[in-house]
Amino acid sequence: MAPIAKRDLTKSNAQFRKALKRLPLGVASTFRYWGDDRTIYVDHGKGGRTWDIDGNCYVDYRLGYGPAILGYADDRVDAAARRGMEVGGVFALSTERELAVADRIAGMVPAAELVRFSNSGTEAVMAALRLARAHTGRDSYLLVEGGYHGLFDAAMWMANMEDWDTRSNRDPEVVSYGQGIPRTLKELAHLVPMNNCERLEDTFRRHGNTLAAMLIEPIQGNCCAISADVEYVQLARRLCDEYGVLLIIDEVKTGFRVGKGGIQGIMGVTPDITTFAKAVANGYPIAVVAGREEVMRTFRYGGASHGGTYTAHSVSLAAAEECLRILDETPALETLASYGERLMAGISKILDARKIVHSYTGHPSMFGLFFAEKAPNNYRDWKKSDYSFYDQMAYHLHDLGVICEPDSREPWFMCEAHGLDESCLTDTLKAVETAVDLTLEHFEEEAKHA
Repeated sequence: MAPIAKRDLTKSNAQFRKALKRLPLGVASTFRYWGDDRTIYVDHGKGGRTWDIDGNCYVDYRLGYGPAILGYADDRVDAAARRGMEVGGVFALSTERELAVADRIAGMVPAAELVRFSNSGTEAVMAALRLARAHTGRDSYLLVEGGYHGLFDAAMWMANMEDWDTRSNRDPEVVSYGQGIPRTLKELAHLVPMNNCERLEDTFRRHGNTLAAMLIEPIQGNCCAISADVEYVQLARRLCDEYGVLLIIDEVKTGFRVGKGGIQGIMGVTPDITTFAKAVANGYPIAVVAGREEVMRTFRYGGASHGGTYTAHSVSLAAAEECLRILDETPALETLASYGERLMAGISKILDARKIVHSYTGHPSMFGLFFAEKAPNNYRDWKKSDYSFYDQMAYHLHDLGVICEPDSREPWFMCEAHGLDESCLTDTLKAVETAVDLTLEHFEEEAKHA
């Protein structure tokens, strides 16, 4: 196969070199650094596509890690946001729109009896955990391996798979994501593997009476959309009830994306507390902490503290009101899920023609792709799987005008605009076919020189 022409990233490379002098890694978030010569800088986005400052156009399946559920620069939501600007910004006082948006959320999610707003997913989960501790009077908590709950100290603990001896009878050591996390917090965090009901029951027997909360992403948004079995989440609900533990379902990525009522609605499990963020306002910064009335009223003077100067900002709140209306009252969610189904079918056709074994995880609106007959169903299995083919394919897809995460951790996200623009599918499948062939050639060459 003839080599493809490389993207011209001259301007992005120059911007990187300049930005590096003022910004660590040349970016405002570590995960936006893709290498000294492949970090891109966005000029603008519209619908399901993004353009970088070099003029390269991409069909975008990152969508800012999921927020642009309708597509970039959605005319309806942006018009609402402009009306929100006319309100005046931020007052550190309340407006009537807060109740209107809370009512909409409560109507879509039965578990959301009471609602509070935050600015980001991380902030919402921080508040949810603080609320659970205040309500129960306990400090420790349970995390599921592979789950991601934001960049705050209490949540940044993981199973150390790199140094784990799979032949031992011991669990992997619990370690922090990186430096700067106080080691003393490790004593409060317990981890369990996803979809292992026996281990979940055992952990509750040993620690249940000390736990304030169990946090779970039933579809793991930072671990390839690996999903919990319904039975596992239902068991978690029963055990939390038995031991007086509050169940926090983190729907920062799945909320208002996989369905109007989120993944909890699909699984039929009602949490005590739930968090939303990414899809609430089509990219405007807002997040939600919601839950059972008895628990939520612990947010009070003398109870759990909650606040924030920019909480329920007039622009984000107006955008949320319109975005949630669209998701609730139009076929937007069906449109984007249908697109995801067609995209998976199209990718499968390409891979089947080349006899490449593969499987999917997650939901059509946010799915993971694996090059294995059976996709892993927990973090431990994923870490032991071979994702080198995916990583190489993603490398080529970027050059071919399709943006997905450079490695297999992040799901592919769909938006309504993808489903309304047939060229997105056509362009993507053409790029996937070429990327797959280039990846096959790459590994064939490696094998020759092995």
